[in-house]
Amino acid sequence: MRNTAFADGARVATIHRADAPLGRTARFHLRRLFDNLPCCHRSWANHGKRFFLHGYERAFDIEFACAETEADTDAVIDEATLDEVKTALRGQFDHTTLIAVDDPQRDLFELLADRGVIDLRIMDDTGMAGTAAWTFETVEGIVARATGGRVWVSRIKARESRNNVVTLTAGPV
Repeated sequence: MRNTAFADGARVATIHRADAPLGRTARFHLRRLFDNLPCCHRSWANHGKRFFLHGYERAFDIEFACAETEADTDAVIDEATLDEVKTALRGQFDHTTLIAVDDPQRDLFELLADRGVIDLRIMDDTGMAGTAAWTFETVEGIVARATGGRVWVSRIKARESRNNVVTLTAGPV
């Protein structure tokens, strides 16, 4: 992963996936924005303000790629599959609380969830790199299953603010 810091404090990270689909060249691309996903999270291992619960509206600009469009509609991907992606993202990030699997206060968060105080999601990494990776894996699974592997995710740009953006690409740029 490469991090680039800007004068105004913005962080941009780009991750290239070595497991990009081999032997396939994308001729067609579709980009779709999935936004309005407010969630709360904490980075317990970080010192400073990120240690505490804080929230952002997460957004994902996802690029789908394929060599051939659907035969009957000329579409890269159908609306039903895009709706399934939207549902998965809403289920994970819409008004939820994200904690890391190794958070030392996990029992407390699980108690709050059991009492209906929070809608808890436990992730390997609650930061934007981890969020981008979770989203890539989840969306790739949905798309591969729905299209029989005809379509794949070529890029995800995940952001929680204009100052914290991670772009995950399948293969080198």
